[in-house]
Amino acid sequence: MPRIVLEEHPSALLIPESAITYDAQKHPFVDLVVAGAPNGRRKTAIKIGVGNGTKIEVLDGLKPGDKLLLPG
Repeated sequence: MPRIVLEEHPSALLIPESAITYDAQKHPFVDLVVAGAPNGRRKTAIKIGVGNGTKIEVLDGLKPGDKLLLPG
């Protein structure tokens, strides 16, 4: 059976959708691990793209190598 591909994003930065929290206006944020910050973390606004229910694309606000604080 042929496969239909609607979009490909080969260099996309993907993170677990569970790492994202939303404020009252539905803006997405993640917590970054930051040494020296209060509680060792910093809330950072991000811009998200497409997701698959498990992982989601980050268009802006993070860079490769940033360390996310994931829910436990």
